[in-house]
Amino acid sequence: MEEKRNHKLYYTWNGMMYRCYKKYHSHYKYYGARGVTVDERWHDFWNFVEDVENHLFNGHLLYEKGYQLDKDIKGGKVYSLENCVVALKEENEERSRQKQQKKVLAFNETRNIEFESLAKASLQLGIKRSTMISCLRRGNRHSSGYYFKYIN
Repeated sequence: MEEKRNHKLYYTWNGMMYRCYKKYHSHYKYYGARGVTVDERWHDFWNFVEDVENHLFNGHLLYEKGYQLDKDIKGGKVYSLENCVVALKEENEERSRQKQQKKVLAFNETRNIEFESLAKASLQLGIKRSTMISCLRRGNRHSSGYYFKYIN
């Protein structure tokens, strides 16, 4: 039997496991810390390979560059055969960026201005993004007179 570290799907599987279970992983805060898990069957690497190769629609594409395993399209917090799909890397990353963007409200006594993202608020108001983040964290009013808060 081939050693799993040499298998083409190993880093897909390993990354999924580390994001969900290793607190020191750089993306754990977006996955494991938010309750994302891996189906018990997929804790075994060879079960994961079996399902990708024989049961996951378009699973063969994970062997090609430019494709990723995605659990968000169907909506769920579990990496599993039932919940995962194969997605183009660019589309998957764009969906992830959009999901992480939070709307921002800039307000004072007379105005409320809603922005699609912190970056857009910073650009349109001419206030450094880092300064806005500081105001958001502390609840401080900026010298422009605006307070900021995240909205859904």
